[in-house]
Amino acid sequence: MTVISSFDVFDTVLVRKSGSPESSFLFLGRKLKKLDLIQITAESFALVRAEAERRAFENAGGLDSDVSLEQIYREVGHVLSLSVDQIERLQALERKLEIELLAPVPQALNLIQKARDNQHKVVFVSDMYLEPDFIKDRLVQLHIWHAEDKIYVSNTYRKSKLSGQLYYEVASREQAKRSQIIHCGNHPWSDVQSALKAGLRVQPFLEGNLNRYEQIMENYAWMSEGLSSAMAGASRLTRLSLSHASAKESALQDVAAGVAAPILVGFVLWILKRTQELGIKRLYFLARDGQILIAIAERLIQKLDLDYELTYLYGSRQAWLLPSMTVVDQEQLKRIFPLEYDVDYLSPRVLFARFCITPDEIRSSLEKIDISANDWDRNLNEAERQALHHHILSDPDIQQLILARAAEKRHALLQYLDQVHLTDDNNYCVIDLGTGATLHNALAAVLDTRNIAPPRSFYLGLRNVADSQYGLPEPYMYDQRYQLGFNHVSGLTTLLEMVCSADHGSVIDYQIRDNQVYPIFKEESNQAVLDWGYPIVRDTILHFADHLLLDASLLNPQADVRSMVATLQQAFWLTPTQNEARAWGTFPMEDGWGKESEFITLAAPYSLKDLPRLWWHAVKDIEILWRRHWWHGAAIQLTSPWMQGLFYNGQRTIFFLRKVFQKTLSTKLFAKKLTS
Repeated sequence: MTVISSFDVFDTVLVRKSGSPESSFLFLGRKLKKLDLIQITAESFALVRAEAERRAFENAGGLDSDVSLEQIYREVGHVLSLSVDQIERLQALERKLEIELLAPVPQALNLIQKARDNQHKVVFVSDMYLEPDFIKDRLVQLHIWHAEDKIYVSNTYRKSKLSGQLYYEVASREQAKRSQIIHCGNHPWSDVQSALKAGLRVQPFLEGNLNRYEQIMENYAWMSEGLSSAMAGASRLTRLSLSHASAKESALQDVAAGVAAPILVGFVLWILKRTQELGIKRLYFLARDGQILIAIAERLIQKLDLDYELTYLYGSRQAWLLPSMTVVDQEQLKRIFPLEYDVDYLSPRVLFARFCITPDEIRSSLEKIDISANDWDRNLNEAERQALHHHILSDPDIQQLILARAAEKRHALLQYLDQVHLTDDNNYCVIDLGTGATLHNALAAVLDTRNIAPPRSFYLGLRNVADSQYGLPEPYMYDQRYQLGFNHVSGLTTLLEMVCSADHGSVIDYQIRDNQVYPIFKEESNQAVLDWGYPIVRDTILHFADHLLLDASLLNPQADVRSMVATLQQAFWLTPTQNEARAWGTFPMEDGWGKESEFITLAAPYSLKDLPRLWWHAVKDIEILWRRHWWHGAAIQLTSPWMQGLFYNGQRTIFFLRKVFQKTLSTKLFAKKLTS
């Protein structure tokens, strides 16, 4: 008895490089507009095309009809008053675009090969207005079709999968019992329920459907002139192209393709847009965030046929802040020893390592403020940090030693900047994912010692930082100084620190050997992050960039996607799945400076002792942040169900009591006003 393996075609064996068919109509509309073949907008054409398809089926009597692309375009022509020649031209261009957009799904190809290996007969079944020969030709071009295969398309037989009648037709023509047919497809109704009702065995392939992140991207297709739909398509094709060995790997890939890659690609596309406008050709991507960004940029400039010189610039706070010091005053000291935004653990040894000084070198000076050798590795409290900060500003011996070390380090840094040609001219920019302009100001101060103009920098965002004599970077997502942009996107900086990890440790210094400057790393390999699974994240992001459609005749590569980015990040950060929380919540986040940094965990389950604090934060509408890097959404997902119940029920009770109290108080005040 011959078993028949039946495969749906669209969104199973083949997927489009757009998120939805409707967005492919948007791509087509842009092409038609550029060719001056339509007098309406691309968006209007997409709506006309989708409505024409609906109306063609309605006029033909429903799904079980022989509607063809030709009939659909007669409807389009009727609405747009097109000639026969124009209708044929538009039809031909849609067919050509369909061929360009369709890509094979590796997972589905593996299923087809497995069926062939098991001696199953392979047939392809599709509810489609395109004729069988067109679909077959595409399968042949992609080396999917074998000579003995068959194809069944709804418009040929006036029967559809959705009604189930096409399945009966397949069984009849193949002279097979319906129980001998195993159907594989993505649609929950036409490929699963209808097939089961018709008596077929079913192998659902739902991976071809857009996931929640891809659906968000697709929702912004019109706003982004098609770019976000291309991102949805790239995310889906990336997911379907990569294999995974565990639930953790699957969660890493889904978030990397569906959240991280669109954010980073959007950022890089914006940088390319701004540098084109400014005529800048040399881009320096600052370590370590820049390692993945420069790899993305290399792929995008090739797709866009742009001419740039890209350089990976080794640097860090540890390597740049000390060389930037030319005096020890309040402004310059706070760059290295800020009293806010600093690490939880800070001992005298950790602090002075930032100045390349050991406590033993300044023993007598430290003893003046009662810091003995026994205190060198002790975490300083807030008052002690304030006292030490003040002491540095008032002790000339410490200042002299700091400036001597700064001059040594500045010599090596400037030689490195010469070596990478950053100092050649001003036609360059520096790219960083920072938000405090710390490294921008440090680099500018170092260059200023040679009377070189400050760099132009592009940053992810800007916190509410003070104006600088060197100017400030241009921010992408937000500028808190003016309350502009997307200031309230939870966890964005933390996520990007994760996905922009590098394979090497942080840069802590430079070494000159044979008149060449080499970076010195905290460790050669960023092993903790690599062991966590970063290679999977990196490969997924780069696959996304490779798959992304950026044809300017079909979409706008320079379109703004920041609203989409904010929505994606909020969806992931506030409502991660359990698998996402487990996979990403264990990321080893590096916190601190250079050699003295440590790894912390982003999320852990809550316990009973955390409840009062959780309720207090919720009632006061305060962001639940246990420490500088904390992921509440993941912590809740990792928490046991009964603890979650206590948290949410307690929260609801407090909200209810507060509402009752406010209403009672309002009523009393109103009554008092009436009687007064």
